[in-house]
Amino acid sequence: MAHSQVDLVAEQATLPASGGLITVGLHIEPDPNWHAYWINAGDAGLPATMRWQLPPGFSVSELRFPAPHVIPFGELITYGFDEPILLLSDITVPSGLAPGTAADLQGQARWVVCDDELCVPQRAALSLTLLVGDGAPDPLQAERFATARAKLPLAVDWPAHFELLGDEVRIEVETPASARDVHDPYLFVASRHIVKYSRQTAIATPQGLVFFLDAGRKADQASGFAAVLQFKNGTGQEPAVWVQVQAASETATPASTGDGANAQPAAEIPVTGMSLLVALVSALIGGVILNLMPCVFPILSIKTLSLVTMGRTNRKAARHSGLLYTAGILVAFTLIGGVLVGLREAGQAVGWGFHLQSPFVNLGLGLLMLAIALNLLGVFEFGTRTAGMGQSLTAGGERKAAFFTGLLAVLVATPCTAPFMAGALGYALVQTTPVALGIFLALGMGLAFPYLLISFVPSFGRIMPKPGPWMGRFRSLLAFPMFATTVWLLWIVGKQLGVSSMAVGLLAALLLAFALWAYGQAFGGARPWVWRSLAVASLIAAVVTGAKIEDYRTDPAAADGHAGTLGLLKLEHFSPERLAGYVESGQPVFVYFTADWCVNCKLNERVALGSDAVGEAFHERGIKVLEGDWTNEDPTITEWLDRYGRAGVPLYLYFPSGSSLTDAAVLPQILLPDIVINAIDTATGGHPRTSG
Repeated sequence: MAHSQVDLVAEQATLPASGGLITVGLHIEPDPNWHAYWINAGDAGLPATMRWQLPPGFSVSELRFPAPHVIPFGELITYGFDEPILLLSDITVPSGLAPGTAADLQGQARWVVCDDELCVPQRAALSLTLLVGDGAPDPLQAERFATARAKLPLAVDWPAHFELLGDEVRIEVETPASARDVHDPYLFVASRHIVKYSRQTAIATPQGLVFFLDAGRKADQASGFAAVLQFKNGTGQEPAVWVQVQAASETATPASTGDGANAQPAAEIPVTGMSLLVALVSALIGGVILNLMPCVFPILSIKTLSLVTMGRTNRKAARHSGLLYTAGILVAFTLIGGVLVGLREAGQAVGWGFHLQSPFVNLGLGLLMLAIALNLLGVFEFGTRTAGMGQSLTAGGERKAAFFTGLLAVLVATPCTAPFMAGALGYALVQTTPVALGIFLALGMGLAFPYLLISFVPSFGRIMPKPGPWMGRFRSLLAFPMFATTVWLLWIVGKQLGVSSMAVGLLAALLLAFALWAYGQAFGGARPWVWRSLAVASLIAAVVTGAKIEDYRTDPAAADGHAGTLGLLKLEHFSPERLAGYVESGQPVFVYFTADWCVNCKLNERVALGSDAVGEAFHERGIKVLEGDWTNEDPTITEWLDRYGRAGVPLYLYFPSGSSLTDAAVLPQILLPDIVINAIDTATGGHPRTSG
């Protein structure tokens, strides 16, 4: 039974007697609710082919296909057309044909059409008889062939490369500036078995687009292949271009027209992208909220303490303090943003808080927090001028203090990610360097805003408490959050390198504490040179000891590796393969990406994910839990963060039963038990619940 109509037509009314090219078209029109297939049909189906029988001296090109669209078929993904298509071929006509004679162009066409239940192979013997004449176009066919050519993908010379990363194929397409901001990009790989089709993730980069697909059985044998890149532009159109994808180890060549020369001449493609204004506002709001995070609030409190005195005695000094504090923050964000963007452009998989993946950075920060705490308790005073925590309210001292406190505020802010901030950072890291740095500066302005406001608005100064003995007690009290931060950072070192390295870090902290205490004893005591010598010797010992933490590394993952339990939840290690297996089998899965140095992550785990309410809800719904630990550098997790537009952790994803890897529900960054349970139920929607 036929489920489609087929015909063979020519663009020219006659054959050119002097020889040359004519274009013919294989017209296929599937019945309603049926569809035909592209060059690469995907998981099922076959493309149309034509086996020609031509007169002697004639030759013919391969069929040229328009850009396809995705046609899901149960669990399968196929590529094809449910609308009428005209597949073009160029026939070379030899010279010397006698005018007025006829030539028969014949062939056997084969194709497959399917509906939602059935696939039917089709075949037809087709012929077309043309007289020899001047080879002029047939005016009755002009519009039909012009429309068919307009649907062919455009030929472009955009460099494209691929590499096999385990069971995943990473394809990078470098696009021109006019095609950087695109909507809903999709890559149709023309060769079969290079990739699998059930999952495709695309992310934008400053250079273009990067696609991630599961590897097919011939991925390790490929040296290159053609592909069609399709996307939406700002006018709602869907341009499509042919690119020739080379193996990353091969020398790039200009993109050919691909299989069957399915291409048209290149053209400029107007596109639009995400609003920069939204990203800037999100960064500004996120920076303001960041002041309330446990990473930053103690630093802001210490700085505000000095402002209590300045605001009542010297308004000019208070304003200068606010400006220099802001300058320190902006300088720090510019440096961190520049390094982060530079590493990204160099191909490094890094994100927000990347420096905390280094045990040496965590040890250094821990020792700095210890020094600040001892200074707040009055053990010594020298460090106040360089760390910015000093008592001195002289103009020069306070200016240094304000600037360096701004630097320090950014440094200790990196373990936290505030609401609104994650999306802005994710947007920044796929933009050009000037745009990215602008977003980092907006984030810095948000962080500086509360202190800047207090510095410049007199009404805030009037409602601040009067100076008094309480300030000394409050100053001492603020030492204890610094001590807690030291403990936390050294604990992170232990999670990264093992308990032996943590013990070495604690010894370095003890030596530093003694060095600072000895330095404090040098003022107002006998034989100050002895105390200073002891301080220098202990400081050198602390540095040498801290430098050896790597020498005592054990494998902390061997002890627990974060696999285990969280409250009532049984955790499993995250891997793309494990997640894909669960999703494909219909198992609901909750994935959370975390790091030991991420304060938000730990609070969410304690308050929400580790609660009995969430644990019981997950057990009732049969939800598996995968933990992605980003405490140490992990390019796989970085890539997954990129896919969801995040520059850092936390990231919480839920895949309901019956979903796919491309439609996860993304939970907020600040969690409560009800937020988690409601998000799970909302995402589940009509999906059936499972048990077990």
